[in-house]
Amino acid sequence: MPAITRVLRFTATAALINSLASAPVQALVIDFVFGAGLAGNPVAQAALQRGAAQWTSRLVDPMTVTVNVGFSDLGAPNIIGAASSVTLTTTNDGFDLVRDALVADAADESDDAIVAALPALAQFSAHTPPGIGLSSELAGTKANFKALGFGGLDAVFGASDGTITFNTRFAFDFDRGDGIGAGLTDLETVAAHEIGHILGFISVVDEVDFLVNHGLGGTVTVNPLDLFRFRSDETPADAAAFAATSRDLVPGDPAVFADTASALALSTGVAAGDGRQASHFKDDALLFFHLGIMDPTLAAGIGFDVTTADLRVLDLIGYEFTVVPVPVPALLFLSALFPLLGFTSRPRTH
Repeated sequence: MPAITRVLRFTATAALINSLASAPVQALVIDFVFGAGLAGNPVAQAALQRGAAQWTSRLVDPMTVTVNVGFSDLGAPNIIGAASSVTLTTTNDGFDLVRDALVADAADESDDAIVAALPALAQFSAHTPPGIGLSSELAGTKANFKALGFGGLDAVFGASDGTITFNTRFAFDFDRGDGIGAGLTDLETVAAHEIGHILGFISVVDEVDFLVNHGLGGTVTVNPLDLFRFRSDETPADAAAFAATSRDLVPGDPAVFADTASALALSTGVAAGDGRQASHFKDDALLFFHLGIMDPTLAAGIGFDVTTADLRVLDLIGYEFTVVPVPVPALLFLSALFPLLGFTSRPRTH
């Protein structure tokens, strides 16, 4: 059974939301707490800072995200790194409070007008496998809730927003500026990818996939990203369809992250899907097109950067950018745990 991230619940009340209007404009700060293998390794620390800068150079949310980082043997030869996020779940039917925070966050961005069409709890529906029901709550990473303006979370739940562990079974390149060495894995790329999970690039479909694979039923709670997850053959064309169309939480279904202007192919699950965790874009090895840093696999000798597709997802789930990313071209592809999200390796050539 996968390791289960600590799930912390908080009471969803309007008093928890800070007004950001009077807050000083600043870039997002990612504060690393260096652990095993990193505390005395300035070259590796610099690589992590460059990975973080791929996000902080673009995000202007006035908040600090604290991440514990270190090296450890993850016990698997194909998992490069894993991010475990501090995850919060509303109480007292808090779905609409978070939905309304998403709408308010997007109100001043013309390219995010579709967010206003997010359905309220009474109108929300989703495709789920038999035996899987939906709760009346909404979950997300603590960092994602910070971006949405929920205040005081560090004081209540602790400073840490998550932990990233890099697998000691891999040989890493700590400075890709002079090229990535043969057989080495780019630490900067892995760091940027895992930070993306902590910021909120996660889907409840990974939990559903685990439950279905083990013959279990239960009630699941969607994340902000899941509010934009549709079957690729049901991609909404306009705001009315976006509000009314059921979201898709069935592992194995061909899924996209859609906002009516674009549709970005998503992975569909380790057990019942395409073999990749659903909290990722579709693997470029299957898609034959690279969408972004949130691709689920990485080959040795290859480095990637955060792309417009990555930014578009975070933009819609509550983050603010120095330059608001425009919708990416529509990409409709019919081809088709818990919050421990790994970046895996595979051999390939480019």
